[in-house]
Amino acid sequence: MRNILRFIIRYRVASILIIIQILGLSITYRNSLIHHTFFWERVLTSQARWHNFTGSWRNYFDLRNINNALQKENTILRRELSSRSKPPSNIVDSLQFQWTYGDILYSSINLKNNLLILNKGENNGLTPGDGVLGSQGILGIVDKTSSNYSRVIPIIHSESRISGIIKRTGHFGTIIWQGGNETEAQIIDLPLEINLKSGDEVVTDPRSNIFPSGWPIGRVMYTVSDSSNHTQSAIIKLFVDYRKLQPAYIVTNNLKLEYQKIIQP
Repeated sequence: MRNILRFIIRYRVASILIIIQILGLSITYRNSLIHHTFFWERVLTSQARWHNFTGSWRNYFDLRNINNALQKENTILRRELSSRSKPPSNIVDSLQFQWTYGDILYSSINLKNNLLILNKGENNGLTPGDGVLGSQGILGIVDKTSSNYSRVIPIIHSESRISGIIKRTGHFGTIIWQGGNETEAQIIDLPLEINLKSGDEVVTDPRSNIFPSGWPIGRVMYTVSDSSNHTQSAIIKLFVDYRKLQPAYIVTNNLKLEYQKIIQP
């Protein structure tokens, strides 16, 4: 204890200067938007590089599961392409969307606001607002980008809002997540008169300018009625498994700016 006090007394001037510098930097980063953005960009890049290093080993040992998932996806697409009775549900017939292949390097599931990190960024043409799809369903929306990485807000985030429709009836609602189980979400603001059934599939809304229409999101487990507002909601089982690192498809809507311009008053 005496040695500690002696050290503090001996280096008190340097210690005070260090403390003042730390306080000054913290105040600057807290109140300056430029410094705040610069700080979090460095944090995102550092996290992404670390998870890229560790994720490469995890992906190596998980190659069999990834290969099986891709084989199932290819089987479904080939089956739809060979069917002459109806067009494929997840293939866009125009050049509206630009597709980029990437990998999820990091995925949190136990937080109120979970995040994903992609190994693609601005150098690959990604911008905030792009949609992110998995081989099984919707993953989320790009929130922030750096040169080589992107941060994604998944469905399991308290501020996530994604429009979806009941595939069988065509009625639309908003998909939210209120915490808890990372495998479940909720679709709200559905008309009370809809006869929802357990097992009804929820897919992306064709009115969306983020995702291609008809991409799977989840399946209805049970419903909750709100007679006072003449609406009902449903708890859905998400198709995507956020507990696994997996390949992803990033979709950029080439007509997004035109769409935003036309809807402005």
